[in-house]
Amino acid sequence: MNGKNASMKQLIWTGLVAGIAAFTSCKQGPQPIRYGYDACTHCKMTIVDKRFAAEIVTRKGRAYPFDDIACMVDYIKAGRNSGDVAAIYVSDYNKPDGSFMEASQAVFFYSEKFNSPMNGNYAAFSQGASAPPADSTLKGPLKWERLLQ
Repeated sequence: MNGKNASMKQLIWTGLVAGIAAFTSCKQGPQPIRYGYDACTHCKMTIVDKRFAAEIVTRKGRAYPFDDIACMVDYIKAGRNSGDVAAIYVSDYNKPDGSFMEASQAVFFYSEKFNSPMNGNYAAFSQGASAPPADSTLKGPLKWERLLQ
């Protein structure tokens, strides 16, 4: 009976440690946005346009979705989540399938013709991608750091 109790205690402790490890090792990559359902963290509008979506992921794995790059920039400039950010992601305008890339790896263009959800009118492109068609309001390419100034 004593051997069974020791084995049972060991099994309980092993399960407890495994459960804690699974709980604390949250995913820090981009989290899927439920388009048409999730609300922008900054403006509270429903996120529907995959071309302009963005996301902040904290060190604990919590995701803060945004419907417009400008909303995320305003949120960051307001000092929210400072020091707790693990990664910042943006959608690639040329790949409107909802996939993300790190903001630091993207180049940004501004154009009134983008017509983004909150009229921030910035779009992210993967480096090396072709630039959007020129128009009188087109500005760029810009790096992520420039948007934060």
